[in-house]
Amino acid sequence: MIIRLHRVLILPILVLALTWGGVATAAEPAVQSVSLAERGRDLLLSADVSLDLNNQLEDAVSRGLPLYFSVEVEIRKPRWYWFDEVVLASNQTWRIVYNPLTRQWRVHSGNLALPVGSLAEALSVVRHVRSWRIGERDALQADTAYQGRLRVRFDVSQLSKPFQVNALNSSDWSLATPWTDFDVRLGSAPSPAAPAPVPAPAAVPAGPPLAVQPGLPAVPAIPPSLSGSAANGGAAIGQGLTMPGGQPSSPGGVGLTPPSEGR
Repeated sequence: MIIRLHRVLILPILVLALTWGGVATAAEPAVQSVSLAERGRDLLLSADVSLDLNNQLEDAVSRGLPLYFSVEVEIRKPRWYWFDEVVLASNQTWRIVYNPLTRQWRVHSGNLALPVGSLAEALSVVRHVRSWRIGERDALQADTAYQGRLRVRFDVSQLSKPFQVNALNSSDWSLATPWTDFDVRLGSAPSPAAPAPVPAPAAVPAGPPLAVQPGLPAVPAIPPSLSGSAANGGAAIGQGLTMPGGQPSSPGGVGLTPPSEGR
């Protein structure tokens, strides 16, 4: 009877211990996936992180205390004869702010501010990193093995001094994922495309011949024998009007003499 009573009491305790252990393991912050992509000369990183706030941090942010989360990445080149060489390192910080008066949530990153509807949406920005530019592609050599590592942490150093002291004395304010390693290897860079040939200018088609308007008299050609008479000192033979009081320009010219005033 005593043995059965011990079994009845121990079994719920074991089940409760296993349940609490599984929940604590699932709630621990961790990096779930990391991927690198190339876009032009930029290296873009995307990652998924499991990160939950405890009750103390949720209460602090709901009262208006801004929370700072930093993501850090390093890419190293292994060296057998010395320490690994850090060829690329970058970090980014998000600030989650709640305004109790307007009941608005915002996520700040640098000079950008993103309005969100709840704390869960604000944490989603930190949990799902998308297309984060970490550096230039030229920093890594093609067909060379590199070792990268990533972590996300609650940045206590960004808080005011009183809260920093409180965070150092309490483990509830220590929230960070462990460093997670990932492999990096880039392929050969694509060769630049040859410039397109410049097309030759198109020939301008010849226009239609100018049409002579009907009704206009054709200009008579000057005979060669008469065209040089003026050059030889002779009188020019032309057609025109004789001005009043004057004489015709040439005896052989054809003109009109206006009538005299006496008539």
